[in-house]
Amino acid sequence: MSAMTSTAEARWRAACLAGLAAFAALALTALLAGIAPGDVTVRQGLIDGQTSRMLEVARWVNSGGTFRVLVPAMLLLFALSPVARRHWWLWGAVLAVAGLAETAAKFLVGRPRPAGESFGFPSGHSTAVATFAVVLIYVLSRERASRRRRVALVALAVILVLGVGWARIMLNAHWPTDVLGGWALGTACAAGGAWWESARLAALGGDS
Repeated sequence: MSAMTSTAEARWRAACLAGLAAFAALALTALLAGIAPGDVTVRQGLIDGQTSRMLEVARWVNSGGTFRVLVPAMLLLFALSPVARRHWWLWGAVLAVAGLAETAAKFLVGRPRPAGESFGFPSGHSTAVATFAVVLIYVLSRERASRRRRVALVALAVILVLGVGWARIMLNAHWPTDVLGGWALGTACAAGGAWWESARLAALGGDS
């Protein structure tokens, strides 16, 4: 087992477990307390002073959390990255599992959105975009790319995740903790996949 692979396995295991713990804590808060402390204040602070232009931007950014964008983005990642293609089925399964877990959690927690009666915890858009972003970050950590390119792509992924979360709140679709729950769940699912692959590589003695 190489030290680098062993370290990667430990890092992604920690990320997966931390994401699960954060998601469980947020879900329990949403289930028992309903609207969590700070939800109203944070949401109001974001939407106060919103303009038609801001809402237009929010609608555009919001599409970044849909499968109409994320599935082509994942296919592009497979096309460009040998690391992503190595276990392409794993990353497809990770996206599917995250979506199923998010849907199940909505019914288990049963907390309504800020507007309407449909369930909102966790945010599906936030779950999906966080899942893709963490998969991308993992793949980049294994690719032989320049540091500048890695930093630029990771920054774009983080900006996309934050932007989609902001848009969901601005569009009155979710409470802030819905967004946080989606980020935590997506991170846990994607990091779980990264943990599995890192452990497999460690068992094989390195990259394969």
